[in-house]
Amino acid sequence: MGFVTVILSLAATAVFLVNATPIVGGLGRAQLATPEIQQLVDSVRDDIISHLPIGYDREMPLPLKARFYREQVVAGTNYFIKVQTGPLRFIHVRIYENLDGVASVTGIQLQKSIRDPIEYF
Repeated sequence: MGFVTVILSLAATAVFLVNATPIVGGLGRAQLATPEIQQLVDSVRDDIISHLPIGYDREMPLPLKARFYREQVVAGTNYFIKVQTGPLRFIHVRIYENLDGVASVTGIQLQKSIRDPIEYF
């Protein structure tokens, strides 16, 4: 193994370790959406659709497929989720789940792409 390869490997490991440890109040690293995250999106589907502006295909069956997410531990958990709503069409949804497990939509960002990072909003 060459010197450059070892350095790159150590750097990648260090980045992973730094990002793998959640910080209370801080936003965790982006992860692939899990079935549990999809279930969370499904549980607040009507709330998400009610936050969309008129003309955003609210009347038709709108696919809401969770793709990626980040979480923030507070007095409960904030989930920042990249949701696909059509071919090459994405929104970011913020869902707050309290300590009793009750979830609600607390924000939506429109006109996102697959490449837009999920950030605090």
